[in-house]
Amino acid sequence: MRIAAFTGGHSFDRDAFAALLESLPGDVTWFEHADVALGPTELTTFDVCLHYDMPGTLPEPSDPPAALRDAIASAPTTGLGYVVLHHAIASWATWEGWSEFVGGKYLYRPGVVRGIDEPDSGYRLDVPQRISVADASHPVVEGIPPTFDIVDETYLCQVFEDDVTPLLRSDAEMTDAVHWSTALAMAGRRGEREGWHHEPGSSLCGWTKTNGRSRLVYLQPGDSAATLGDPVYRRLVAGAVRWAARPQGFM
Repeated sequence: MRIAAFTGGHSFDRDAFAALLESLPGDVTWFEHADVALGPTELTTFDVCLHYDMPGTLPEPSDPPAALRDAIASAPTTGLGYVVLHHAIASWATWEGWSEFVGGKYLYRPGVVRGIDEPDSGYRLDVPQRISVADASHPVVEGIPPTFDIVDETYLCQVFEDDVTPLLRSDAEMTDAVHWSTALAMAGRRGEREGWHHEPGSSLCGWTKTNGRSRLVYLQPGDSAATLGDPVYRRLVAGAVRWAARPQGFM
């Protein structure tokens, strides 16, 4: 199994992430920063893309390069798999193609999501939470206990529940009473929520999605070194990579 792993655009613990990659089945090639522009031709040697990057966001939101657009557009036909971890859901904030492909959208500022005006998304660091497996029969969670505990960041953002298959749910409180405003943080007011209001969010923190022949897994946890090194989390990521690497239509 050949894995293309992507980072860049967001700070992270390099040693912890490197150890996670070393724990995965198959051969991993780690791409950083500008290499996110790899297109369909360059990706033909890989079975699955693992995204832990967050490009197109700072200093101002920007559009993705044509090569990336082409890679996403061709995935339903080629069957290239995707595993998207934590902050990678927040990549390419101005491009609806990414959020529709992944199954959710993180807003840095108030915006329109599927024709509806929505506030900016929220974040909360170091949240003790119990994760429950929503579908114990799914291959991604094979060998995962029915519940497990982690301490990790949570997001209060848009999840397209009607378009995804639930995999994991968190018991963390998903309201604006405990999360912080992303727009205020970007304005230099980190850890504030004054004047910010957001509807209660989804408890989903892991899901699968098929886009034509392409299989995708999103796992919302993954902020801390402790989570990246957690044996259960590593088994989840490994299961996600194995399942996503096989085109839709295969068992």
